[in-house]
Amino acid sequence: MTVDDSIRRKFTVRFGPSAVAWLDALPALVESLCARWDLTVEQAVAVGGTSRVYRCRREDGSRAFLKLTPDREVAATELIALRAWRRSPHMVDVLADDLDAGALLLPAIDPGTMIEDEPDLIPFEVLRSLREDVDVPATGLPHLSERVKFMAELTIRRAPELESLTGKGIELTYGGPQGLVHGDLHARNVLRGPHGLVAIDPRPTIGDVTFDLVDWVLTPTVDTLAELERRITRLTSDLSEVDGDRVLVWCSALAVVIAATLPPGAQRDFLLGLAGR
Repeated sequence: MTVDDSIRRKFTVRFGPSAVAWLDALPALVESLCARWDLTVEQAVAVGGTSRVYRCRREDGSRAFLKLTPDREVAATELIALRAWRRSPHMVDVLADDLDAGALLLPAIDPGTMIEDEPDLIPFEVLRSLREDVDVPATGLPHLSERVKFMAELTIRRAPELESLTGKGIELTYGGPQGLVHGDLHARNVLRGPHGLVAIDPRPTIGDVTFDLVDWVLTPTVDTLAELERRITRLTSDLSEVDGDRVLVWCSALAVVIAATLPPGAQRDFLLGLAGR
């Protein structure tokens, strides 16, 4: 359970110097939680910069993932969302939690393969279920405007020259159909499960749920307006309640966020042009 220097740097950038002490204490915390929840750690899993995740074996032989973060609010908001989507067969469940420790225990999804290698796939059953099979929490979650503001600030840090194109989505968050927003619903966070597709790793907020549709029409293969409009038409033909014009406006607002992560090329040029519409 050693933590290499790259992880230390990533967590320090995200959480500040206190993350070093948290990472140093992490092995003892994992050991304590494993003893309490009858887990055996099999492997650390490479994830993003907010959590450390360990694949574990439970006492009954089933697999689970122990997810820990130094930011208790991150764990608390994810738990609120998972409970709100408990009726949905297309959202991962939660087995146990210890918010004081910033820990969630999640069941493994079998086979758990990501759908990122299927660019033409739109997971309609997931998108529909997350809108319908939900008990929207009244309190405990930030507004989507806060996440859009954070994304804009991150984009400016990555590409200061694009600052004039950022922040256009903030006003959109208060319109459209309001509900529980996953906030990070892309092809790496939708897995193949035993009974269909399952979403994982929400960054939940309350706001315009149209936000969660952008990654399914503005995919890495889209580099023309005609192709984007074709995918939006495909989306709205199955999800008839979705406003295609609003999806396009959201794509324009978020295009710069994606463009800031890309090297020069046709898709980056297309996204910057879309952001300037």
